[in-house]
Amino acid sequence: MTPSKLFKELCNLPRFRLVTLLALPVVFMTVSMLMRHSAGPFWLWSNLDPDYWYLIDSLNMVNGHWPLHIAHPGTTVQLIGALFIKAMHPLTSTDEINRLVLTNPELYLPLIGRVFITLNTFALIFVGLTGYLVFRDLTAALLLQMGPFLSKLIFKWSLHVSPEPLLVTTVIAISIVTVLALREGQLEKNSTRYALAFAVIAGFGMATKVTSAGLYLLPIALLWNLRANALYAVMAVIAIIFFTLPAAGSYGMIIDRLSMISSSSGFHGGGPQTFIDFSTYPRNLIRVSSRPMFFVVLLVGLGLVVAVFRKCRSEGRPFPVVGRAMAGLCLSFVGQAMLVAKHPAGHYMVPALVASALGLTLIYQLSKELLLSDGTGLKRLRRGFTLLLLILIAAQSNSLWGLNKQFTDRTAKVATIDETPYGQCARIYFWPASHPLYALFMGSWNAKYSFAETLDALFPDKSVMYFTNDGELHGLQGLRDPNALPEQYSCIYARGERPDGSLKILNDAFSAYPVKGRCQNGHEAVFTWGLDCRDKQK
Repeated sequence: MTPSKLFKELCNLPRFRLVTLLALPVVFMTVSMLMRHSAGPFWLWSNLDPDYWYLIDSLNMVNGHWPLHIAHPGTTVQLIGALFIKAMHPLTSTDEINRLVLTNPELYLPLIGRVFITLNTFALIFVGLTGYLVFRDLTAALLLQMGPFLSKLIFKWSLHVSPEPLLVTTVIAISIVTVLALREGQLEKNSTRYALAFAVIAGFGMATKVTSAGLYLLPIALLWNLRANALYAVMAVIAIIFFTLPAAGSYGMIIDRLSMISSSSGFHGGGPQTFIDFSTYPRNLIRVSSRPMFFVVLLVGLGLVVAVFRKCRSEGRPFPVVGRAMAGLCLSFVGQAMLVAKHPAGHYMVPALVASALGLTLIYQLSKELLLSDGTGLKRLRRGFTLLLLILIAAQSNSLWGLNKQFTDRTAKVATIDETPYGQCARIYFWPASHPLYALFMGSWNAKYSFAETLDALFPDKSVMYFTNDGELHGLQGLRDPNALPEQYSCIYARGERPDGSLKILNDAFSAYPVKGRCQNGHEAVFTWGLDCRDKQK
């Protein structure tokens, strides 16, 4: 079917089906906007990482500099942020843009976040329409649109200014191309085009976050022939280079970072210096594969691939393309789990969890292959998957309601911590703390002290300091000596969510103060020296 015929069919879709296919995308956009508001400002302890890092590097790009926080590498996120900031101030000088962004980052981060939400909303509309036109089945189309809803982990991370929202977009794009490839004769006639399309998507995804690499194994089984896969591999490498060109000056750091991560078994280059720590790897693999949606799709998908393959062989007919797609998805799930198990973190599995929507759709379509001659069985299958869809919607609605309540509670608890009684004290924030200046400092520090001089000029209060996980105390533009603070300030106020690593160092430095206190509110602890914070709460 040509693009013109597809467009004509879209225009002629019955109103009920069109409204139904728009429902989940509209719900996604509405709920995302509401939950982003409930989550509170981006400088909240639970929100600032890595959003402020990306804001600072977007600003670096606006200034014509290379990005310096390249851990993911996240080039696509940085570039979109830079283009958006510049579009807001097309005729403004870079110095003035720097001042505007750094004095009011909470204007720009929500707006960039809405760009990602809008992008994913349109992606969901497109995948739903594509699925319906290809499968002629409303249930299959709606299953394709369930990706962001299948785990509250996906939804939580889709609200950040980070790689995860763009990984959701990437997975949906792969789903669209995969579904289009399932049309009869498509891969035989257009294998080169599909290899190129998958390569562009894979290059975009890898430039966004390299830990999504396992997902891009999917096209290998779908494309099937050696020539198409060789073209896919070569063009994917070219696409990675293309999408990371805005960070070309940081290629050395990116390569060093990847080398450090690959040669160590812990997070961020830590742990034993070995590619895989076999004493923990099996446990990690089980852990990252333990989410129900992931292993159900993987196990059921593998079972169906085997069953359909045996049936096709016994009947003397070729293995269907939908079976190859399911096999490719299972391969990508295994690859993603094995990759993430090296450095296990829940949100590294977001691409696979989103792709579970494609998995459910392929399971539905592949099940039809087992029932081709059974009309009654096909009707029951459709009813069963429609019921599954309704159950998923109900279950995830409850899950998202709980996540929104969690956001609201966190925001409310942060607001109860009153810092006004400590205005005469030195104020120290440690990882992670809820404070606008702490978020800006962490963004600057993680981007190699970007805009340190500008921040120091904009926020000259020297009584505000920041304790980092390297055991150092910082101002906005350099190191501070904690041992000198008792001579300069009558009291010390410290705040953060994880006090254990910093508390001993601070206690030793401030042992001269005769009085100290500890107050806990929500996730953040408050410590004081020179006065007792509990007295201030009475």
